[in-house]
Amino acid sequence: MNLQNFLPYQLSVLSNKVSKGISKFYQEQHGITIPEWRVMSILSTHSNQTAKELSIFSQMDKVKISRTMKVLVEKKLILEKVCNIDARARRYHLTDKGVQLITEVKPKAIAFETELISCLTKDEVNSLKYCIANLDKQVDQLMK
Repeated sequence: MNLQNFLPYQLSVLSNKVSKGISKFYQEQHGITIPEWRVMSILSTHSNQTAKELSIFSQMDKVKISRTMKVLVEKKLILEKVCNIDARARRYHLTDKGVQLITEVKPKAIAFETELISCLTKDEVNSLKYCIANLDKQVDQLMK
């Protein structure tokens, strides 16, 4: 097997490149990592999540989520509250400082996305999104 032609490898490499490209907007200016950005981005649209829920949304393992949450709390970018239903669980949401960071970085991330897909036609972008959605469903089926 030629790894360079193996689709899972190609998708992984592309994903890493895209993440690194976007990260230049928040790592240098705000000192946050890729996992921290992912968690904050999720919390900006899905507030009040548990670490388990964030793990599902982000597809990051529980240990990475736990470490990321601890750092974000220390940086005062998210708040941690005891879950009403399960006292062992914690729910997280962005602080005002976290909201401000997201507000500053999201337009740059969107501009990066716009530049990234500028080499594709509108139909190609739609086809790519369609293919990604189908592959996502297929992976879910294969993992059952």
